[in-house]
Amino acid sequence: MGRLTLLTTLIASTAALQRAPLRNVAQRKAQNAAPVREQQATGLAENLENILDPVGEVVVTALRVGTCALMIHHGIDKIVNVDGFSANVVQKFFGFLPGPAPFWTLSAAATQVVGAGFLAIGLFSRPAAAAMTATMLTAVIFHLENTGPEGFPLAVVKQHSYNYELAAMYVLVLGYFSIAGAGPWSVDEQVLGGELEFYEQTFENARAKLAKD
Repeated sequence: MGRLTLLTTLIASTAALQRAPLRNVAQRKAQNAAPVREQQATGLAENLENILDPVGEVVVTALRVGTCALMIHHGIDKIVNVDGFSANVVQKFFGFLPGPAPFWTLSAAATQVVGAGFLAIGLFSRPAAAAMTATMLTAVIFHLENTGPEGFPLAVVKQHSYNYELAAMYVLVLGYFSIAGAGPWSVDEQVLGGELEFYEQTFENARAKLAKD
């Protein structure tokens, strides 16, 4: 009986010793595989980023240029119809503004024409976009005062779109560029070395010059 017990113990020990290297090998394989999987995941993310980043840049540039191409005629329309816009919009709905109404009409026109040109090429993009956003926000206010919300958001209107709809979409798009800037394919980034950096450097140079004086 004692011999049988001893023999059983030896067999079990031998089997355990044989299984131990197998477990160690499996553990080493798993440990080696983990960095490989991480590297593969990192490589996939980098590949996707390399593909999506240029696509995003193209989309942003197309959105910027397209918006400006559609915006500029709003300014030209005011220039060729100063009296009508001044009487029917500025005086009627914004009569509280100081100064003559044509001044505000031409100011809005200049903002939309010059601002569209600047934003299209990506020069001083944030202030240009912000100025045009202000004109389109004013247009939204005008339409809301003139025709109201028109049953927004579920109403079906005769003209198939709310009167303020286009102006509101301009506000959203131009508001984006007011915050984010023109993107990498712009004069701000390619020539000035970055719009915000350019403003910061200009401010620092002006402050240093004033300190010397």
